[in-house]
Amino acid sequence: MMHNRLRWRAGLLLAFLALSLPMAASAQVPLSLEEALVTALEHNTSHALFLWEQELAQEREALKKHPQLSAELSPVSVHGKTLQGPKGELVISVPLGSSLKLSGQVGVALDGKELEAKPTASLSLGYDFFALPPEDAAELTPEETRQRQVNSLVLQLLQLLVDVRKALDERDYQRAVVGHLEAQLAAAQQTPNYDDFELRRKLREAHAALVSAEEKVNQLQLQLQTALGRTETVLYEPQLTVLDFALEPSEEELLGEVRAASAELRRASRGLDRARAELELEQKTAGWKVKATGSLQLSEEAAWSAGLTASKTLYPRRIVLEELELAVAKAEFELQTEENSLLGKLRSSLQLIRSAQNQLSLGREFLTKAEEDLELRRRQHTAGLVTELQVEEAELAVCRAQLDCSHRELDYALSVVDLWSLCGRDLQTAVFQVIR
Repeated sequence: MMHNRLRWRAGLLLAFLALSLPMAASAQVPLSLEEALVTALEHNTSHALFLWEQELAQEREALKKHPQLSAELSPVSVHGKTLQGPKGELVISVPLGSSLKLSGQVGVALDGKELEAKPTASLSLGYDFFALPPEDAAELTPEETRQRQVNSLVLQLLQLLVDVRKALDERDYQRAVVGHLEAQLAAAQQTPNYDDFELRRKLREAHAALVSAEEKVNQLQLQLQTALGRTETVLYEPQLTVLDFALEPSEEELLGEVRAASAELRRASRGLDRARAELELEQKTAGWKVKATGSLQLSEEAAWSAGLTASKTLYPRRIVLEELELAVAKAEFELQTEENSLLGKLRSSLQLIRSAQNQLSLGREFLTKAEEDLELRRRQHTAGLVTELQVEEAELAVCRAQLDCSHRELDYALSVVDLWSLCGRDLQTAVFQVIR
């Protein structure tokens, strides 16, 4: 399909080159999908800032599991009428688990000519017998977050490349139409008393369509330059070829992938588990909270303490249980709503693929008929029954059908890539299975 497209397009543009509008002075630079992705990932400022932020977040998260060290210095201070010398304090805190915490402190002060140091240490315990585990705020792993960011960039860039390719094709076709109408008008003006009103109207409309097509190309080129992180003015010509691949998507097979890739479904499922755990805990403990506390202080003299406390909020238990049951019901509803939403998105994506397949099949049928009409016109021209301009008009129809067919191929490929994005697949490699 793509080879036929290039052959018809090249032949038609050469035929009308002398009659078409002047082309832009800047040459177009061929741009493949691979080159575009590499350039965007290396030079896209938004993507670079995102990666930087992710690296810092990972480092900060890792620091929470290590000892924390802090220092405080006081060069001079006044207490009453007494001037105090310099002093400082160094504190280290080591988390030993969710219930234990070890901390140490060294205080250093300059008293007259003597340097006085006072080290202290403490070990504290606080254990809640009926506490729920702490909530995990992270919905996606760092790897999943990065992949989502890359997938978003791949989708954005691929859509932009396809739009630029379509806009360039439309602009070149409109140039060919203008050239053909100008040739028709020139031939008509050679005929005495020929009413060329309709031809001149069509030519004006074609010029307006060409101006609009060229403006669209310029706007999309600017967007593409921004997406690639380029500041210089470059006119790109995307080189895209849809591969011949067979796809028979199954809703049952893909639904598991879609669910696994959804952070929203993951959050809703975790919320339901939490709500059920809170209700179960309330039913077991009847609202009682039991906590063990203890501390060990090591300084000049050692001191320790330990205790056990039990507490309960004096609130009607029936209302408490009903509130927790309501929270469970709301969490169940939220989870079901999210599952229905994901199923709807999957079915919509599959329907879009089927529609693109049907449109592509229809486009190929139109192309076959247009080629048959062109062959008929050529035989009629050989027999002297039609003019050369009528043959060129049939060539234009073939070019239009060829462009429509190739654009529908690109739409089909985009719909497949969009489905894979919904499934959470790595588009940085998967996209090359359908388009090059």
